[in-house]
Order: sequence, then structure tokens, then C-alpha cells
Amino acid sequence: MRGPKASPRRLLTDWTTTAGVAGDGLAALVAAADSVADAIHLATLGYEVFVLDPVTPDDAAPPRVHVVDVAAADVPDAWHGRFALVVADASTSGQVAPCVAEAGLLVVVDDAPVPPDLAPGLVEVVVEVGRDPDAPSVERFRAVHARL
Repeated sequence: MRGPKASPRRLLTDWTTTAGVAGDGLAALVAAADSVADAIHLATLGYEVFVLDPVTPDDAAPPRVHVVDVAAADVPDAWHGRFALVVADASTSGQVAPCVAEAGLLVVVDDAPVPPDLAPGLVEVVVEVGRDPDAPSVERFRAVHARL
């Protein structure tokens, strides 16, 4: 189990580095299991991050990381179209895809194979499948989708 003191997933950090992601003044949503470390990474890139996590108390999170005890299926309608970047796993991606803002991105990291209907209403940008650098015996995918 990963928590606030764990390292963020390299499939996410490698992508943010390669893509030159910068979030100054932008909002991000993280809706994946044990994802506070991923949220902290995005905050270091300048994002104001909201992370769906029923376990970690909000007071354990650093500045610009807001832990919200809301299930992905229950995100408020007011969040639809609000986030420049949404990070999810396959089980939550369809539920949080509406939260992606115009010209925003949804990044999904999960175990391979890639399921169908990963990001309804969004355009597929790239899907990569390969060994997880954090667990080389596991094959995972990273998919990036955009709202154009």
C-alpha cells in the first residue's frame, strides 16, 4: 500500500517529465488507489491537486494537495470540466472523465491489458503498454486522452 510518504508511480513521473508537464495555476484531480504520492508529485509541478482518498486525512497532506473523501462515482457535477489534468486507474477513469476541462488531459495508469471504453467522450492521444519500472515483473499501461 502506498501512502503520502511513498514514492509516486514512475509511469506517472516519467510521463510528466517527458511531456514537460507544468501546472502553475491549474487544477488536477487524482482518482486512483493509494494515490496521495502521485498527488504530491503533481503539486510539485504547480498544480492545485484534489485527491480522492478515503483513508488519508487531509491534515496529513502538504499545501496544494486536498484529500477529499469522495468516491469517483460520486464526484460533484460542479467538478465536471474543471480539471486541466485528471489521473486515474481503469476502474475510475470512466467516472472521472467528465471532470477533464476543455483542452485538458486524462492519464490512466493500470495493469495491462487496456480495457475498452477507458475514457468516454475523450480523444485517445497515446497508449503505451510495457513493464512497470517500479515492478518489472508486472505489465502495465499508460494511456493519455484529451478533451478537444
